[in-house]
Amino acid sequence: MIWFRAGVIAVVAGVIVLALTQVAARPTAAVAPMPVATEAPTRVPLPTLAPQAVISRISHETPQPLVAPTRSALPQVDVVDYGFSPAQLTIHVGATVTFTNGGGDGHDVTGTGPGGDWRSGPLAPTEHYSRQFALPGTYNYVCSIHPEMRGSVVVQP
Repeated sequence: MIWFRAGVIAVVAGVIVLALTQVAARPTAAVAPMPVATEAPTRVPLPTLAPQAVISRISHETPQPLVAPTRSALPQVDVVDYGFSPAQLTIHVGATVTFTNGGGDGHDVTGTGPGGDWRSGPLAPTEHYSRQFALPGTYNYVCSIHPEMRGSVVVQP
């Protein structure tokens, strides 16, 4: 029984030693100085002037440009990869249609109609071909490189 009491005393002494070493290992909290309240900054509005319109002398002397038809106002067919846009175009006799290759591949425009056969030749990307249609009727065209690409121009009197 004496050994039992000695064991209990040894365990209690070990717990006390462990507790004391843990307390000593903890860092003590440093007392930080209390912050001092500062005054709010004073806001002073800056003087500003009302905005004024600036009209230059040049704007009064420059004439308005003449209105001219732009490329987009003229009849145009976009040759995109594997299609024509629009696929059918209706115009009047004497109008000029511009075919523009807007795709990434080479194309051409080969057609037949009242005036006979016609061909644009190869069109690299961004190149264009213009053709005037002088006779009324329907002009069917294809891309000979990609025959699934088909379109038509209907020319009205």
